Amino acid sequence: MNKNSSTPLLTIGILSWNRLHYLRSTLESARRCIQYPNLQWIVVDNLSEETGLADYLKSCTWIDELVFLKSDHVTAMNEILARTRGEVLLLWPDDMQFIVAGDWMSGCVEILLENSWLGSLGLSCLRRATLQKKFRMPLWQNPRSILSELKWFGRQFRFPHQLTSSTGLNFQTFGWREDGIIGSGIPSLTRTEVWKTLGNWKAPGGTNLNDSSGGGEDEMTKRWRHSGHAWHRAIPMLPVAADILTDPLGTKAKVRKNIRYGVYAPPPEGTIYYEILPQAEAEKLPRQGQPLAFEELVRPLGFPLPLDEHGDLLKAGINLEIAEEIK
Repeated sequence: MNKNSSTPLLTIGILSWNRLHYLRSTLESARRCIQYPNLQWIVVDNLSEETGLADYLKSCTWIDELVFLKSDHVTAMNEILARTRGEVLLLWPDDMQFIVAGDWMSGCVEILLENSWLGSLGLSCLRRATLQKKFRMPLWQNPRSILSELKWFGRQFRFPHQLTSSTGLNFQTFGWREDGIIGSGIPSLTRTEVWKTLGNWKAPGGTNLNDSSGGGEDEMTKRWRHSGHAWHRAIPMLPVAADILTDPLGTKAKVRKNIRYGVYAPPPEGTIYYEILPQAEAEKLPRQGQPLAFEELVRPLGFPLPLDEHGDLLKAGINLEIAEEIK
């Protein structure tokens, strides 16, 4: 653990399961990019069978708590939450790489701790099409979401806000267009008290291969709505992480039981998939009044992004046409 008693403690909790190439890129980029002085590192691995994965984790002597536990998505997150000592918790999957190196985390922690009306902060790049929908769509084009917002929060109607940290980091909230928390837990940066208030994740179960939480995401989101806490979800104008997309359909290789679906390949050049930009350099990139999009910020190393003919990022939940047993 890196300690600085004058700085709020940040817990980084990572879920791991049978994707060593992704995991290594996630952890090594996190170490390079998160330049924050007071960290607690927790990794919960679901007894991975992939050759070399357990040995790699054991070699990471800087991890404060390494837990090998037979667990599903929600069990792993509850285990991390139980071990969390930080005021803020970064819950993170093993398939997202950090791409901006700098002191941005200090601004993120500050914004969350100084604004109790914020719920979760998403740090990852969104597709250009998603950003257009979330930030450019006129209010009247989605009356159903407006009615839902009025039903749940009434006078606390969540209009979008812009925020700036003392370090100059800019944020945008989604307002009514997004749930105030990231119900799946991952990937999110959230005050620990928010999760403690809502309670542990619960998995009703189900057979939806796209949902690794077994229904836990929807259950947590419903619990938040019924809680009456009109929290906002926010995103930095400079996102700092990206999904590791190795499948040409625009998805990640995903593990379900003992099967890994989709194209799973190591980074062509070294141990990370995307170029890591210094924060000062990334902040100079032009933006159109909204957070930088995945297509504008992510620079793959030795392989192409899955883009359509218009240059927009493809999106798929899971590639069921490619399946292999874990070895």
